Amino acid sequence: MKKLVLSALSFMFLTLASNAAGIGYLDYDKVSNNYPLATKYNKELNSKVFAIKSYTQKRQDLVTKAKTTEEKAKLKKESLAQIDKMEKEYLTLRDKYVVELKSKILAAAQKVRTEKKLDIILNVDSTVVGGIDVTDDVIKALK
Repeated sequence: MKKLVLSALSFMFLTLASNAAGIGYLDYDKVSNNYPLATKYNKELNSKVFAIKSYTQKRQDLVTKAKTTEEKAKLKKESLAQIDKMEKEYLTLRDKYVVELKSKILAAAQKVRTEKKLDIILNVDSTVVGGIDVTDDVIKALK
């Protein structure tokens, strides 16, 4: 009886081990830095940040040159309203791009996972030891 149980357990472990395809890991930062669409979006967002900073500096100069307290207060109020609007537009666009990029990277990772017959793909930060690096494969799938 003991041999029968041991045989059954051994068979079960061998079956499970042979069905396990493996674990992959992905360096999301490397993918983002090497994905042309992500690079394009980063440049666009950086230009919007630069525009906000330039506008802020120009408006600050106008406030400094204003002659009356009322004029300064009016310029500050107008400037803050415009800066708030620009920041909201930036954040909306950034959020849109993040969702789009995550979706595309996830789809590419899913494709690679299926092709390589992996059980799961983790973020490289979650990996302690072992696994298969699929970062370059995901980058290729995105292009």
